[in-house]
Amino acid sequence: MEELTTREKILQEAEKQFIDRGIQNTQMKEIAEAVKINRRTLYRYFPTKEELAFEVELVVMDKLQFNPEMDESRNHKLTGFEKIKLYFDEVNLDGIRDLLKFTAEFDRYFQDEYPGRELEELFISKLDPGNDILYVYIKEGCEDGSLRNDLTAHEIFTFISQNFLGFFQRLIIREKHLVHEHCDNVDFQKLFRKIVLSGIKAEP
Repeated sequence: MEELTTREKILQEAEKQFIDRGIQNTQMKEIAEAVKINRRTLYRYFPTKEELAFEVELVVMDKLQFNPEMDESRNHKLTGFEKIKLYFDEVNLDGIRDLLKFTAEFDRYFQDEYPGRELEELFISKLDPGNDILYVYIKEGCEDGSLRNDLTAHEIFTFISQNFLGFFQRLIIREKHLVHEHCDNVDFQKLFRKIVLSGIKAEP
């Protein structure tokens, strides 16, 4: 395994500390100490904490790009809807829990201006639906008739992706409280999947 570059070490440590403490409560000097570099070196890579947090979000977005393992020999025989069902079967919420927690912290911290135009453009490019395999499956479903025909692929994808993020971000943040708020016997992941699939499937 190749050794991480200094930049990669900084991003890795920053992600860990931002998740554990929040962006607001994390200090650049603590990240520098953990990576064993001085603050001058850290600021040479990332002039502000905001720019560092933004670049961590770009890394996290790449990690959230989920590609389910499918049998290619039968993949071409499946409808778009069937591929979407397999996609949701493969999603491991526990495996992305910390990533979703960070995206919630990022959304809270960056409610106003972004730290720079270049980073903003990079961020927007990451949000392009064409980069997401789920959008590809949805588009196939709209074209093969397995999904409802009164919504576009973009509308379906945007609704699912935004609701997934918002819904599970809240569950992760409040999970210790929800068990005492009449939600202890609800399998939210299974319920989300069931409601989404029934809502997008074409009527017979």
